[in-house]
Amino acid sequence: MDFSKFRTTGELSDITVIVEGNDFKLHKFPLYAKSEFFCKLAKNTPSESGRVELTDFPGGDEVFGLVADFCYNMKIETTKDNIVPLRCAAELLQMTGSANLIEVSDKFIQDTITSAKMSRSSSVVASMLRSCVSMSSLAESCGIVSSCSDALVECWLKPPTKFSSPTNSKKQGGDKSIKSLLLIPFDWFMKLFTSARDRGVRHSHLAELMTQFISNIIEQEEKEEKNNNKTESLTSTLSPRDSGSNVGKSKLDIGHIIDSIVLEIPEDALYDDAVTMDWITKVLRIATGHGCACRRLLVKAAGEMLNRLSAEDLCIVSPSLLHDIVLETCNENGQTEKASNIVDTYMSEMVRKGVLTAETYKLLATALPSDAKTNQDHMYTILEYVLSSETDNLNDEQRQELINTIDFKLVTEETLQRALTTNIVPAVHIAQGALSLCSKLRTELESVKRLNQKQDEEIKKYQKHQNSSKSRSSGLSSRKDDSLTLSDLDYLEPTKEKPSSVQMLSDTLNTSKEDSFLSGPRTKISESKSPYQFRSLAAPEHDGTQDDESYQYERGFRNLDNSRSKQRSLGYGYRPTYSYSGRY
Repeated sequence: MDFSKFRTTGELSDITVIVEGNDFKLHKFPLYAKSEFFCKLAKNTPSESGRVELTDFPGGDEVFGLVADFCYNMKIETTKDNIVPLRCAAELLQMTGSANLIEVSDKFIQDTITSAKMSRSSSVVASMLRSCVSMSSLAESCGIVSSCSDALVECWLKPPTKFSSPTNSKKQGGDKSIKSLLLIPFDWFMKLFTSARDRGVRHSHLAELMTQFISNIIEQEEKEEKNNNKTESLTSTLSPRDSGSNVGKSKLDIGHIIDSIVLEIPEDALYDDAVTMDWITKVLRIATGHGCACRRLLVKAAGEMLNRLSAEDLCIVSPSLLHDIVLETCNENGQTEKASNIVDTYMSEMVRKGVLTAETYKLLATALPSDAKTNQDHMYTILEYVLSSETDNLNDEQRQELINTIDFKLVTEETLQRALTTNIVPAVHIAQGALSLCSKLRTELESVKRLNQKQDEEIKKYQKHQNSSKSRSSGLSSRKDDSLTLSDLDYLEPTKEKPSSVQMLSDTLNTSKEDSFLSGPRTKISESKSPYQFRSLAAPEHDGTQDDESYQYERGFRNLDNSRSKQRSLGYGYRPTYSYSGRY
């Protein structure tokens, strides 16, 4: 039976449902057929008038109109904007069963989430999660919150593709899905945030989530404080004690939020580009006022960030914050040189702008450890500016406190001369610096003298060895056989690196030794009675025209040698019965 015409006209209506002041003339049978809620309502609280009022209905009267149309088997239009309240309304009215509203809406939600995962369109899922805020309890019981949270993490884990939504590109102003998440309940955000961290979402995305969520919380806090101030100025209904307790409760909440998020994020994410110096300055101010445990991590991140800032951008940091950063950098990281450079750059830029005060100078100068600088010329230049610009604002005690920040033992002669000329610093400090400089120069002079004395001794020792080598060389050259032994040559080498004259002598002696070594065997052979005569190695080849006795011996020797080589090649065990001393 077609009930749509009765739904449109309200003809024969036997029940009236009131939602947000609007009356819906309906019929009991279609409602009872689709909703267990109306069935139980009729049984437990029968109403003679037939009027039922629904308060805090999900989506209001507009969504209830769609629910009523569905009960009358009319076609309704479901979209990503109305699907969450429609599903929550079905949960409230207990519209279970096959092809009923819960099943239909669940299928639409799953199809939407699946499509968003494929296209990495996290903004669609984020908007659905944002729609759950006004009906939080029903949305959680339906499982919409957990489904959307899981889908968001999966979208963030996957890299973008050509089919991805352009809203995910940073060139389009960052991930717009994050803006939809700024107003979700804090416990929802923390579950989403920790799930994204545990499943390995990029640190850059986690940093963007953290900074935007905390910034939004801070803005809301500032607006509430302004509204409270206006209210207190116009009315006096609250006593000061009650007013103070409310403010304390609000501050405790924001401190807890900052602590919970910053302590859960990976430390490397704090150094991402999304974490700006302006953001850290704002959050640190609040974290310091509320005694947050995350303050140390924020100070550490700020210290690393200061190295990337220009001198002009560095001045946006307050002196008190910079003081804390310098202390943290020196104490925790032990990077005193880096902290010292930051302080120098900061105060130099303040001097250039003409805004450096004695209070700021003292605060930053005393933050550095005493051994942070090996030279304090630059620090003294800054001190001169402070003492000159605030002469009228400083008493003698304050001036002395500022002067004590400089160790005049660590300044150069030029700085001492300038201090003496300007007459800003008492002469006793200049004298102390001069005496320290004299002591330093005396020590350096004595060190140079010892070094020169040692070099002179080495030179004399070398010259002595060189003269001894020359004398030894002259004695050896007077020998009759004009030959030297290896031990004689070693005696001439007092050092590993010989002078050029000694090296030349060594080369000459090596040649003489070789000739002397060969001359002995040659003499013995020539004096022997052997029938064989050997010609000199340096003699020219025989041209075949001579037939003297020596050539005959040589030819005979060669024939015998060739004969023996031939017999060896043939395998005979021929061995000559004669011997000869050598062959040349």
